Amino acid sequence: MATMAVLLVGILAVSLTVLAAARQNRRNLIQAQATLIAEQELERIIGIGCAGPLGQPCSNIQALDNLPRPPVFWAADGELSTTQNANPGRSNRLRFDVAVDVDPGAGGGFEGGARGSPAVDRVEGGAQLQQVINVRVVVSWQDSLLAGLAPATRRAVVLQTRMAP
Repeated sequence: MATMAVLLVGILAVSLTVLAAARQNRRNLIQAQATLIAEQELERIIGIGCAGPLGQPCSNIQALDNLPRPPVFWAADGELSTTQNANPGRSNRLRFDVAVDVDPGAGGGFEGGARGSPAVDRVEGGAQLQQVINVRVVVSWQDSLLAGLAPATRRAVVLQTRMAP
């Protein structure tokens, strides 16, 4: 009888370990997908390049600040899509929300007074930098891997770069 109890506890422990490993692998895959989406968006923005009048050399990039974007959907067995069910019969697609933040924004202000480190408007060689912008891409998703066991949380991946004409 004691042997059966020990055997059942062992089987339960192994099952819980496999379940935890599967959840962690899924979370890593989702994070890798979000990172790829952020990289593609950042590369697209860098490809646009800074353009604009002399006083606002990156106004085209600053115009992207907080611009609403459609969500993107991606399943582990499919391609990136802008529609939830591009291929019926395939596994559910996870929704990723993409946001772009540019500082200083089109109005010239910094959100929360944050200027980065080193500051984008720092003095360099006796002159203040005025044409450097900070571009941040945030990709977020609703993490429901513990559905029913814990409240769903929102997770995010953030990539950023600085641009100048």
